[in-house]
Amino acid sequence: MANVLWKTLVPYVQPEVTTCPKGTIINEIRRSAIVFCESSSVWEESLDQLFFPAGLDTAGLDAPHGARVFLVTELKGKDGILDPRHDYYATASTVTLREKPSIDASYEVRALLKPTLSSDGMPEGLIEDWGLKIAYGAIASLKAMRGLEWEDLTGAQIKMKLFNDGIADARLSRLHGGTNKPLRVRSRSFF
Repeated sequence: MANVLWKTLVPYVQPEVTTCPKGTIINEIRRSAIVFCESSSVWEESLDQLFFPAGLDTAGLDAPHGARVFLVTELKGKDGILDPRHDYYATASTVTLREKPSIDASYEVRALLKPTLSSDGMPEGLIEDWGLKIAYGAIASLKAMRGLEWEDLTGAQIKMKLFNDGIADARLSRLHGGTNKPLRVRSRSFF
């Protein structure tokens, strides 16, 4: 999937903080996207398959360029899905199996991602779905900067509420699996 550059969101932010330098706006958009992705868990992808040669228990994770893993959500081998409480331990850059494999093993990996501080954008679908909400976070942060021309604490609070509402919406969308179906169970009679 193609990445959309952070500068694409500048037109959503610039009118709110007209005298703010573009570089500062882009930095705040990036920071807002990091917080948004961490808080909502909205960016999940399959990563390159992990290979563990016999006798080695640790393998490195390869996140896409400009992204960092913050949670491995699934590690799946030929015998099924591993349990993170008992079978492995994961960090942002490695997965360590609790027991060294006696034969070569490979695993499919799914992980939650967030942009890095040096990233220049994020996937197009995420920007299309959540770009405006990410822009609200950037606006809130910029308006909360004390002593600058664009300081507006009331405006910052309003935009922060919209940003937090966007995070809640993204979490809900993730729970629904990206659909608009309700999360309720209908009772059925067994008689």
